[in-house]
Amino acid sequence: MLQRKTVFRLLSALVLTFSLSAPSFALHPELQVPDKVEMKHVACQTMAAIAKKYAVEGVFPKEFVEGKQCMNRVELAASLVLMTEKLAEKIVKEGATAVAREDLLKLADIREELRAEMLLVGTRTFQQRNETLGTMLHPLTRNISLSGQMVGVFQSSAGLKPRDHSAVVGRGDLVFSFRIGDNTTAVIDLEATGGDGLDPKIPTFAGLNGVAGATGDRVRFRQAWVEHSLFNDDMLITIGKIDLGNYFDSNAVANDENSQFLSGAFVNAHVLSLPGKGPGARMLLKLAEPLVLGIGYGSGNVDENGDPTGTDILDHGFGIVEIDYKLKLGELEGNYRVYAASDAALPDNVLKLKQKNAYNYGVSIDQQVTDKLTIFGRYAQRERSIYLTNRSWSAGLQYTGLIPGRPEDVTAVAYGQIYGQRLEAQEKLLEWYYKIKVIEKIAISPTVQYLITPQGDRSRDNVVVLGLRSQVNF
Repeated sequence: MLQRKTVFRLLSALVLTFSLSAPSFALHPELQVPDKVEMKHVACQTMAAIAKKYAVEGVFPKEFVEGKQCMNRVELAASLVLMTEKLAEKIVKEGATAVAREDLLKLADIREELRAEMLLVGTRTFQQRNETLGTMLHPLTRNISLSGQMVGVFQSSAGLKPRDHSAVVGRGDLVFSFRIGDNTTAVIDLEATGGDGLDPKIPTFAGLNGVAGATGDRVRFRQAWVEHSLFNDDMLITIGKIDLGNYFDSNAVANDENSQFLSGAFVNAHVLSLPGKGPGARMLLKLAEPLVLGIGYGSGNVDENGDPTGTDILDHGFGIVEIDYKLKLGELEGNYRVYAASDAALPDNVLKLKQKNAYNYGVSIDQQVTDKLTIFGRYAQRERSIYLTNRSWSAGLQYTGLIPGRPEDVTAVAYGQIYGQRLEAQEKLLEWYYKIKVIEKIAISPTVQYLITPQGDRSRDNVVVLGLRSQVNF
């Protein structure tokens, strides 16, 4: 306990040093960073000198250091975050005097210049760790950035009677990020989806293709929200058309159908009654360096297409509270989340059978075991008498660099079950994928899914589904 308190104090001191430092503009005008910055810029040279002094590696890409490419302000902010984390770890291990105060103040000046970008780097959209949408932000102007992604999925069943099915789904996203002020960012996600996938042909609780997510072809604003930071970024408030699944029940290795597992049951817990993307808000409060409180609320009413309408949001809304704890064991990181929710949505007579303010609760865990291996697990439950399915769990692992010479390839496997008191049996799903990084922005992933007793119906055949997913980030 004493060691944990010491760690909290050291990390808090580091954050406090940054937050209380005077703004840089008046004192250090040379630190003002343009939209495109080269390695020779004084801010980059300062960061590089401090990194060398404390043996911090990997702060800048090799091509940038060699002068072969430029970085934008958001990318520089991400490098500053990485460097700060490494220095914080050094202080934890070696003591408060391991990093000189004058060096922290120099970094604090750069941080103040990049304050709005630092806020953007801290958003859920950006935190997909250079794998998915939001990490390749290209500045259009000083205040507007653009990123994009295209995903295609081909799936085909094998051995299904009386005949097999195949389907193709395509999805494209354009994300515009607007810096409204030093503490405020707005994001608009424009999505085009084509194809329904296999789910209409092979009904399941888990869902075989989370990329489809729509009926037929359509273009829509997938998300549109404003995020504001308070108290030196210790509080974030997001409001607009949001996906609560981006902020709650998240998981480092099982939370994104575009680059991780395809099944919706491995993106979020099946029996967590999250509403679709619609009107809502969430608040994130950093209670301590490793401890975060999240509160979210969204519309429970839907239209004929299943989209949240925002009407009667106070009477038929969905509320959730979650506590997240980040555990670091040396270089290994783990995330432990516990949540409770209340679902007041009207019954859809498919999964929710009765009208009631029904409880949901669950946990989501991911933990690095080695620098290459991460394990995960989820468990969720909701009121038995209100829903057709009331309990689900899943577990699995992810391994990076399985094949020699392919250090950035990722393979993962997951298994889950869905229970319901009215079902004959549990629906069970096993999924495996291997993501091959072709080049920096392109990946392809062969996938295999094995579905057992679909929808808990023993009369239905077990199903094998083979798939191939392509992903392009730009």
